[in-house]
Formats: sequence, structure tokens, C-alpha cells
Amino acid sequence: MEKQNNIFEEDEIFSKDEYKLVVTIVKRGFETDVLEAAKSIGSNGAILMQAKGVSKIQEKFFGFSLNPENTTIMILVKKQNVVPTMKAIYSVIDFKSDARGMVFALPVSLVAGMDATYDRININ
Repeated sequence: MEKQNNIFEEDEIFSKDEYKLVVTIVKRGFETDVLEAAKSIGSNGAILMQAKGVSKIQEKFFGFSLNPENTTIMILVKKQNVVPTMKAIYSVIDFKSDARGMVFALPVSLVAGMDATYDRININ
């Protein structure tokens, strides 16, 4: 097994940079605010998903409900830009604002496809 892990780490398709996944949950309608904040730090793209929380006890996640009016935004960010990106996002969607948002980061083990040059969709 050890040899197989080394193959993945040395394989040229995987990025040499370290990334984290910045995840934002925000009230629907505030997605552009999140994307613009991330763009100001250098992010070029994101994945947006409509989300609904499910629980028998409460329909809440860290104090706010996840319902169809919320959007989950995922942005792959280089490790050195994680904190600035999260601060920029949280400054426009904090939990006490109308956006009622939250942001967190998750570790990413391997990334392929981030170094390729291709046309990206404009956020605006």
C-alpha cells in the first residue's frame, strides 16, 4: 500500500500546491456577495448547490436552519489564501447579517485539474 500512495503523490496530474475547500452556507440571494468576496482574494470559480437540512430533532445546523432558501458554496482555495478568503467572505455574510451565513474549511488530499489553463465563467 505504501508504494501506491507514493505513486499518487508523485504523479504529474496532481497539483503540487496544497488546497483546502472553503464551504459557505448562506441565505439564498447572497451568493454574489460570497463570490465577489472570494474573487477579491483571487478565487476564480465556485460550485453552488441548493441545500436542505434534515433532522428529526431540529432542522438547524450551528444555530440556523438549512432549508431550500439556503445555498452551499464550495471554493477550492490554495492553502495560503484560506484565512484571507474566509475573512473576506465572513465580513459580508456573518451570522448576524441578513445573509445569516457561516463559512468553514476542509482539508483536501489531492487535486487534479487546477493547473490547466482554460476559460472560466465570469462571476459577474
